[in-house]
Amino acid sequence: MRRISASPLGGSLAVLLVMTGMCPSPAPGADKTTLGEEIAARVNDTQWGKMTIGVCIETLGARPKLVFEHNSRELLKPASNQKLVTTAAALCLLPPDFSYRTVLALRGKDLVVIGSGDPSFGDSRLAEQAREQMTADFHQWAAKLKAAGISRIEGDLLFDDFAFEQQFVHPNWVSRFNLQTWYSAPVGGLNFNDNCVDVIIKRGAGVGKPAQVTLIPNIPWIKLQNKAVTAAKGEPTVKRLGNGPLTISVSGSVSRGNSEDNPLSIAVTDPGEFFASTCRTALASQGVEIVGTTRRLQIRQPGEELPATLKVIAVRETRLKDILWRINKSSINMFAEALLKSLGACQGPGQSPRQGTLENGQAAVRKFLGTLGLTEDLYVIDDGSGLSHENRIAAAALVRVLQHMDRHPARETWWDNLAEPGETESTLSRRMRTMKGKVFAKTGHIAGVSTLSGYVIGANQQKYVFSVLCNDTQKTKPNSGGGNTLQDQICQLLANWGDTSTRTAH
Repeated sequence: MRRISASPLGGSLAVLLVMTGMCPSPAPGADKTTLGEEIAARVNDTQWGKMTIGVCIETLGARPKLVFEHNSRELLKPASNQKLVTTAAALCLLPPDFSYRTVLALRGKDLVVIGSGDPSFGDSRLAEQAREQMTADFHQWAAKLKAAGISRIEGDLLFDDFAFEQQFVHPNWVSRFNLQTWYSAPVGGLNFNDNCVDVIIKRGAGVGKPAQVTLIPNIPWIKLQNKAVTAAKGEPTVKRLGNGPLTISVSGSVSRGNSEDNPLSIAVTDPGEFFASTCRTALASQGVEIVGTTRRLQIRQPGEELPATLKVIAVRETRLKDILWRINKSSINMFAEALLKSLGACQGPGQSPRQGTLENGQAAVRKFLGTLGLTEDLYVIDDGSGLSHENRIAAAALVRVLQHMDRHPARETWWDNLAEPGETESTLSRRMRTMKGKVFAKTGHIAGVSTLSGYVIGANQQKYVFSVLCNDTQKTKPNSGGGNTLQDQICQLLANWGDTSTRTAH
C-alpha cells in the first residue's frame, strides 16, 4: 500500500541504568526465567547467521522487571523505530493542544498563504477518512473568498513556507536514495499530498495504441510527457525530469495499469511551489481567478504575530494528535521529518518560536532523551523518520522511551497511534494476524535493517515492553525470514506466556 509504507557502552553506565530503568546485564549466577530461556533460544538460533541483534524486554509498569536482554546497550540502526523517539518527543515537548495553522489572507491586491509545516494538508488517506477530496480545503477557501465577494484576485499569489528552512531533503539522503520515491519525499513549510504527484497509468484502446496517463494533482507546475504504448507484456518507465517546474515522463510498454487507490507516487522537488500551484488550480476550478504570478515571499517572521496589513480569510488547523497515526501506523517519513522540524521551531514555554531546521530539531530530541536520563552515548539522532543510515540507538533506550510514554498524560493517544496486526492502515497489517489486540508496535525497515519495538499484552493481562533491533539482515541464512521472523516469534512467546516471574530491573 502506498505511503502506509555499534559500539558497546561501558564505564560508569551501570549506575545510570539502575536510575533510569534501562536493561542491566544479569548479575553473575542469576537464574534465568523460563520465558527468558525460551527467548534466548530464539535469539541464539543459528539460522540468523551473522545478523546483529539487540533485544531488551521488560514487564510494563511502575516497577518494571527485566525479562530478557541481548546486546541491549549496543548502538544499532533503528530504521523507522526512530519515529517512536520523534513522536514521543513531540508529545512531551510540544504543548498538549499543539496544532498546525495554515493561514489564507489578503494583503492589498495579493492573496497570501502562510504555512506552519503541516504535513497532513491534502494527505490522501486523511481525506479518504474524512470522505473528502484531497483538495477540499482549497475548495473551502474558494467558498470563503466568494462569500466575501471576491472571485478575482488582481494581484499575485504569495506563499510563505519559511516556517521551516529551505533545505527540503535531508543531506544524508541525497547520495543513498532515489529522491524520486515517495518515501524520500521532501518537507517544507507548506506541503500537499505527502509532497508527491500520483501517476495513474492505464491501457489504451488496443495493443500499439497510446496508454492513458493521469497525474494527480493535474497542475501547470508539473507537465506530462507520455510516450507509453499499450502492449501484451511489459511495464512502463516513469521518470521525474527537472527540478521545478517538473516533467513526469512515461515511456515503454503498458500491459496492465494501476488505479487511483494504488498509484505510483513520485516525490516532487519543491513542496512550496507544488502547494502553491495546486492551490491556484483548485481555486480556479471553484471560480476564483488569480491574475498575477505566484511568488515565494517571507511575510511573517518566526515567533511574530501576523502582520497587521493582512486580512485573514481562513485558518486551517490540524491537531497533532489527529495525525500521529500517519507516522507510527503508516510510517510516512515526510510526516516524521516535519514533526522533527516542528520540534526545533517550538522551543518550549516562555520561549519564542523560531524557524524549524534539522539542526534545532535534532537538539530538541536530544533534550527530550536527556530528560529521561539517557546520555548521548546511547543514541545518534540524524533524522526524524529513521530513513537515514546514520541514526543509532540502543534497544534499552527505546524501551526506556516506551516505559515513559506509558506513564505520560498522553498515554491513550500514544497507544492509539501504534501499529496493530491486521489493521488496514498499519504496517503490521500482514504480520501476526492472530495477535490483533495483543501487539502494539512500530516496525522499521531500511536496507539491511529490520526492527520492531512496542508493547505486548500477554496472558492474564500481563503487559510487556520490548525492542528487537536487527541489523545486517542480509547475513542471515537463506529462507530464515530474517529479522521479521525473529520479532514475530518473540511477540508470540510474550503474548502466550503464562509464567510472569522475572528479575527486578531496578
